Amino acid sequence: MKKSVLSLSNLALLAMLLLACLPPAVVLVYALTERWDGLLPQEPTWRWLIEVGQDPRSQKAVVTTLWLSLQSALLAVLLGGAASVMAYLSALKSPGLLRLLDLLALLPFAIPPVVLAINALELFVGRWGAYLNLPVVYVLLVTPLLFPLVHKTLIAALQQLDAATLLEAGRTLGASDGYLLRRVLLPLLAPALVAALLLSWTGAAMEFAIANLLLGGSVELLQPLLNSMRGVNGHQSAALIVLSFAVVMLLGLVVQGMTWTSKKKN
Repeated sequence: MKKSVLSLSNLALLAMLLLACLPPAVVLVYALTERWDGLLPQEPTWRWLIEVGQDPRSQKAVVTTLWLSLQSALLAVLLGGAASVMAYLSALKSPGLLRLLDLLALLPFAIPPVVLAINALELFVGRWGAYLNLPVVYVLLVTPLLFPLVHKTLIAALQQLDAATLLEAGRTLGASDGYLLRRVLLPLLAPALVAALLLSWTGAAMEFAIANLLLGGSVELLQPLLNSMRGVNGHQSAALIVLSFAVVMLLGLVVQGMTWTSKKKN
């Protein structure tokens, strides 16, 4: 009976892996072929990847997207991380604060980004557009949407470390909270902070609604560019997606390496 349950679980896991890998695989094949008119792709080529990599418009959109999304991710990790860590450490005295942050972390999933984008377009462009820097407004709007990624990542890491027990043990030894946070918790949380930054960076770079509606007329980002390229040349759009995946995978390998190195030292 146990073997049959395990077999079904393995089959379900394999099916989910196949379903998850199928869309990226199709995009990769489409980006590396000249034509796909029939059932199977034809004429393998590196042409689309080379053209996208050399296209000034694509380069500018990628650099701008990475820069603005990095600002949003850093701000989310700085503010959201500080709020999550302090709420977790004070949960013994005031557990309501942690519950409040858990509730706030659900709000970005309850409010569609397109609703935020339309209201931001009406307010920050229609009324205050002449007085505001739209890229800065974009960063400030995207940052709260990244809070769930930061909050859940850091809370899970703090629970795994049993940070409250570490803090209490340090207090009994006479160490101040600031010293424990600076010399104990932050080094232990470094891999989780980097992982939260990577998740937030990727999430911000993939944001479409706010980028398209708020910045569509002034600054071109990656997602609106992909949408415009899709109607002109799907192969180039697929090639740009492949290059974006490659950057994300590279960042993921860096985070994995940092996590592995930290565990090896500990």
